[in-house]
Amino acid sequence: MLAAGIAGILPPWQDVGMPATEFPPDVAGLLGRLCDRLAAREDVVGVYVYGSLVTGDYSPAGQLHCLYVAADSASDPDRLCTYWFGDRMTQWQMKLLTQAELASAGVALYGPWPPPGIKPVPVADIRAAVHAEVTDYWRRVSRRRRCWLQDSWVDHGLVVLPRAEAVLTTGDLITKSEAIGRLADFRVPGSLAQEIRRRRDGLPVTVSKPRRLFRAVLARRIMQNGVARLSRLDPSASPAG
Repeated sequence: MLAAGIAGILPPWQDVGMPATEFPPDVAGLLGRLCDRLAAREDVVGVYVYGSLVTGDYSPAGQLHCLYVAADSASDPDRLCTYWFGDRMTQWQMKLLTQAELASAGVALYGPWPPPGIKPVPVADIRAAVHAEVTDYWRRVSRRRRCWLQDSWVDHGLVVLPRAEAVLTTGDLITKSEAIGRLADFRVPGSLAQEIRRRRDGLPVTVSKPRRLFRAVLARRIMQNGVARLSRLDPSASPAG
């Protein structure tokens, strides 16, 4: 599935008869071991998978991220939760967009469905949250300089632009791969879009120091222009068909 429509209210919850999802063999083994260990704990209510692993957009280059959420605060997008981010433990939030992705394309490895404390997210709330994140957080990030020297910031930041635009204009949750295909809409050169796609596909990409400096200036300018463009969109307007 490339996109999940969120017009009105997100699709109904999948029930216990939800179709089985096939994961890559190495990931399936990892998820199985993780699920077995977590399910053995008395304080664990459920284990759920959402995002690229479920939509078929999984990148072999990426690392699995695990968000540990208390059932009584699962619907609170402001509360910080324990978060395993690839190779380190930090904190993050169960944002409205995360709740929406879980609602529209989530799978229960263990526990009840829907996940306790999670409710369908109205499209108006999702669009308002995305618009606020663009105009606040990403506007501040676009003003920084050093972060744009890093591959991770270039990849994540630029891909945010078409994903946010899809939510704000048509009400669609699109995958990262589909967003990469729309980078040209934000005047991202084909060479840079291809670089981002290669890294997502797990392929080696070598960036020289002069190229990295040029890319940082370019990515920062694209991000600033993209944020300004998205900021002008009205999140309260009805999504286009």
